Amino acid sequence: MPRVNPQSEFRVPVSRRVISLALLAMLVWAQPLGQPRRYRELRRVIDRNTGFAHMTRGVNMYTLYALRSCVGERDLSVLREMLRDQDRIARMAVSSVLVDLGGDGERVVRARLAEVKDAGEKSMLQDALGDLARPGYRPILAYPPTAVKRARIHCK
Repeated sequence: MPRVNPQSEFRVPVSRRVISLALLAMLVWAQPLGQPRRYRELRRVIDRNTGFAHMTRGVNMYTLYALRSCVGERDLSVLREMLRDQDRIARMAVSSVLVDLGGDGERVVRARLAEVKDAGEKSMLQDALGDLARPGYRPILAYPPTAVKRARIHCK
């Protein structure tokens, strides 16, 4: 049997971090494929307007403004479904937007809060409901962005 010199083989070092990030990206993109078209559209709005700080993905006002400007009362059933999404960032954005929609949206968040057992999930839903109860609360669409900031928002 011929011997192979390990130094003669061409090897490309790939770190575990690169592989992990690639797998995570595939999971994030593959997850909503089984969902209805409107669900996928709203997930795309969230994903395209999510902020990054210190290599961490998170919800910012662009995310909330974009999602809120794309939804209405007719989207309540889709948003209710999105509260069970695997992506915490999507759930966080959806809970804030549902509360901002008013009575029916707030009831959806309260119903989900009654079902949830996870303390982190309960805290996120309570934060969304708590924002509404603050005396200085302004609806999401009452934050008028400048033309430059509006250009950064992706609704489709």
